[in-house]
Amino acid sequence: MQKGFTLAEVLITLGIIGIVAALTLPSMINNSNKKEFEALFKKQYSALQQAVLRVKYNDELPIDSENYQYKFHYKLAEQYNVLQDCGSINGNRGCILQDTDGSFSYYKNYRGGTLSRSYIDDAGFITADGTTFLFEEGSQSETVGILVTIDVNGYMKRPNKMGYDLFTFQLTKEGKVLPMGAESTYYAESKEALCSKTSNSDLNGITCAYYALSDINYFKNLK
Repeated sequence: MQKGFTLAEVLITLGIIGIVAALTLPSMINNSNKKEFEALFKKQYSALQQAVLRVKYNDELPIDSENYQYKFHYKLAEQYNVLQDCGSINGNRGCILQDTDGSFSYYKNYRGGTLSRSYIDDAGFITADGTTFLFEEGSQSETVGILVTIDVNGYMKRPNKMGYDLFTFQLTKEGKVLPMGAESTYYAESKEALCSKTSNSDLNGITCAYYALSDINYFKNLK
């Protein structure tokens, strides 16, 4: 007599496999996303460093608002394969628009709440691989320095949150690229408060670039 599984046994086994898959698949996808964010973050940080140094080498000027007010993004764009100029969020003519009531909900802060557009609204561009660059290079940059915020997986892909796929860097006059929150950056003394799981600040997440570089478990611990 041939031995085999009955239909009932096969169905039970398939049901168990389905339950296990349902329980483990979301975790696997989440871990995969975190690894992708980490790889893209490191890639874009390295590329930005090299691009800024080339601008510095070519222009032989201090990188500050006095020399580049509202124009630095053009210089940086020359170092990338740019597909689209995003314009100004405030001008509401670019890739990322404010809402009809004047508010801004496209990007979120580290906790998923409202993100201030104060430091990302002056200009932007999208590269061939979809990476999105946003700039503070206007009057506020006289105080905070020229800031470059990068959406490492592009504005068309979620989660569009500070500290997940959106990171801010401050440029020094000498052409260094510092993760916001690092020593000598504008929010160095507030780095813990502005990359916090409890803060409701509309700038929460702006210093997460510092932790993404300095904490080897940063991406692993993202919720």
